[in-house]
Amino acid sequence: MASTNTSSVDTKNGDKIAAFGTQRTAAIKASFKPKDVEQKEQIVNARKAKNVDLKKAKAKKRAKMAKASKKKNKK
Repeated sequence: MASTNTSSVDTKNGDKIAAFGTQRTAAIKASFKPKDVEQKEQIVNARKAKNVDLKKAKAKKRAKMAKASKKKNKK
């Protein structure tokens, strides 16, 4: 991955994270490619539902980690 950044700050990790996010978004969009123009509305709704599911899973994981951290700090 060639970076066009010429600053003295190393941004390799940031570039990797950005690329990963782009790949993930592209994968979600690719899994819902419309075959017909009429299906476009359904596709948007399905994509929204998929994103909501991903956000719920992420929130659940964060809540679990927060609970574990709280429990650990309580001791």
